[in-house]
Amino acid sequence: MKNLAKSLLVLGGAPLLSLVLVSSAQADLPFNYGKASANYVDETSNGRDSLGNPYYLGGTIGVSNGSSYCDGATGCEDQDTAWKLFGGYKFTENLSAEGAYVNLGDMYKSNEHSDVSAITANAVGSVQVTEKFDLFGKVGAMRWSSENSSGDRDGFGVTYGVGAKMRMSESTRLRAEWEQFPGVETSASEDTDVNMLSVGVELSTY
Repeated sequence: MKNLAKSLLVLGGAPLLSLVLVSSAQADLPFNYGKASANYVDETSNGRDSLGNPYYLGGTIGVSNGSSYCDGATGCEDQDTAWKLFGGYKFTENLSAEGAYVNLGDMYKSNEHSDVSAITANAVGSVQVTEKFDLFGKVGAMRWSSENSSGDRDGFGVTYGVGAKMRMSESTRLRAEWEQFPGVETSASEDTDVNMLSVGVELSTY
């Protein structure tokens, strides 16, 4: 009977001794802080804070208006359909550079007409209001051109605007904005500020 109890004690102690030895060996292993940190970065870099390939492009369509084009004129039309194509590069979550081609439509009065377009380069600042809703403002330079019945004109100026974006999916946003293109010449003696209100879609790679 004593031999049986001794055997059971030995058999029961063996697993316990093995557990102690394994735990001791693991405790002696150095903790790889670099690897753990890299793993943490890999896990978190897939979130929204990571821009990945920070490019975007899109298009909008809306209406333009020459604010002073019809001053003192009768039978005048200073509003038309307008559209633009744009693309950009996102440096951070809050700052982007954006270029666009803008067709601002036609304006008519008496026997005169003006067909206006512009190429723009803007700095865009944005702020996230909710998870799906952003506000933005932009300012930059433009090269405008107008094909007029009295002779074509072109020149440089500033442009600016404000807008909002709503996230529809991971890479698609609905975009609405107001922009102004000041000082567009519609003849040798007249110029007007052209406003554009538009909505469209923005597609991104981030």
